[in-house]
Amino acid sequence: MTALPPHLVPAPQLRLICFPSACVALDAETGAVQLFSGEAAEVISCLEGAGGVVSALSVPDRGRAVAALVNAGVLAGGEDPRAWGRVRPGVSSSPSWGTRESPAALAPVPRSSLRWYALGACALSLVVSVGVLGRTKAFAHTRRLAGRMATGPADHAVAEAAAYAVRRIGRLLPLRVACWEEAAATSVALRWAGHRAVFRHGAATDPVRLHAWVEVDGRPVAESDDITDYTPFEESRE
Repeated sequence: MTALPPHLVPAPQLRLICFPSACVALDAETGAVQLFSGEAAEVISCLEGAGGVVSALSVPDRGRAVAALVNAGVLAGGEDPRAWGRVRPGVSSSPSWGTRESPAALAPVPRSSLRWYALGACALSLVVSVGVLGRTKAFAHTRRLAGRMATGPADHAVAEAAAYAVRRIGRLLPLRVACWEEAAATSVALRWAGHRAVFRHGAATDPVRLHAWVEVDGRPVAESDDITDYTPFEESRE
């Protein structure tokens, strides 16, 4: 086995969520997602707790798993404790045992004011048009666009009105408008109106799935109860 460097850190472009049963790695530049085993999640969590010191692991018991993560580009040689801030612990969803219901039709969306329909339409058009850049560039550009925050007030009711307007408009378009586009457009519309909100992107497990949403004062906006299953890839800057 190839000798491992004495210290390791997560690759700079990656954001990691370590669940008990899996590790989800998001490339913040391209949007590519990799899924690793529970053993990989345990190894990354152990390295995080040890500040990246490889000798703190039980090598060679863990050496093979560490080497696989290095070969996959998840871990790299380095000695910057701050880099481990890109790793977050994830909490597994509680099992539903087949009892969780899924709606058979789209739920009705509350109406909003004309102001939010106008702002939402412009914001959604901007977000959707970014797609012409190609998937890789579009992901990074949209992420930066939605991540900017206004310094104005944070109002949950106002944010809901913006989110509902974007959702209603999205249902009318003959294009793919999913949670990513909705959340990004809602964030942009709120910023244009001078309201502070946080764009979130995270993962849940059992099964592993991704979702994007908007938060105001730490509260998800216009989301269902299962939003608590999701762990954001990054800490809020709000």
